[in-house]
Amino acid sequence: MQIKFSATIIVLLFLTACSKEDSTNQLYTASVDNAVRSDTAKIPLNDLRTGMFMGYMGGLYPNGANEPSGQYAADLSDVSSSIVPLDKSGNPSSTGKIVFISLGASVGGHMMKALITKTQNNPLTNPSLFLINCNQGAGFASLNSIMNVNDTYWGRVDHTITTKTSPKQVQVIYLETDDSTNAKWPAKPMNVKNDIDSCLRVFKKKFPNVKLVYVLGRTRTFGNMKYWNREPNPYYFGWGCKWAIEGQINGEPETRYKGSDAVAPMLTWGFYEWADSQPRKTDGFSWNAYQTVDGLHATKEGQDTLTTRFQNFLLTDPYANIWYAKH
Repeated sequence: MQIKFSATIIVLLFLTACSKEDSTNQLYTASVDNAVRSDTAKIPLNDLRTGMFMGYMGGLYPNGANEPSGQYAADLSDVSSSIVPLDKSGNPSSTGKIVFISLGASVGGHMMKALITKTQNNPLTNPSLFLINCNQGAGFASLNSIMNVNDTYWGRVDHTITTKTSPKQVQVIYLETDDSTNAKWPAKPMNVKNDIDSCLRVFKKKFPNVKLVYVLGRTRTFGNMKYWNREPNPYYFGWGCKWAIEGQINGEPETRYKGSDAVAPMLTWGFYEWADSQPRKTDGFSWNAYQTVDGLHATKEGQDTLTTRFQNFLLTDPYANIWYAKH
């Protein structure tokens, strides 16, 4: 009996020590009790709020919030206000452009193509805007490619940019693609988070005046397709976006966006896309298989729904409105 009691004490001491060590990383730590909960139903992050999924709190931002707050919100306002028309040398110019590009795979490319149409000659949008679709389909533009500055994907992007404008004019990026690693929870969203971090550093090198990167997560997908496009991976992708944003908020040096030694642009949410067939309580948005042509890519009507939501965000969000809307 004495031996068993001693072993129990040792185990308890070990667990206590591990708990103290884990508590240093508040962003990704979940208690043992939460980790084994049967709360595995996929709920949109903005509906989940302070609720838990597999031991992790929801919400688009820390502490279950869906809106920026504190210093991060102040920084987002300052950064958005700093976005002004630039000439091809990157200098402020009344005749310059605010270049807004998209990076990623086909789904994001379809979004940007539709957004370009909705932005051009629109009396509600900033006339200095110049949008460019730099996406590439057929699985050649995952985060794993974009994070590698020497990947062939960048050859296409560089050509597209230089034939239309200058890399020094790029100030805003919309990033939507996939992560081609095959992993389970929570390794999958952690891989996404780390890959996004790497992409942000590449963006800073490629586009010296880039200020903001918008992520939308991914839409829900339907059917048996390539594993990175098959649920729950698109749902997990949104968690990776959330954790990457929280990393910046918590001051991780790998994605520092302030000061002369900044290594990345600021990362923030656009319109969060993941939803199921039941309308979200937060905003009434839903997404269904009939709105896609193949379980992944949107129909014409479905794409209009997504793009309208994204543009409405850009026009009404108190931070995006600063640079996207006409004033």
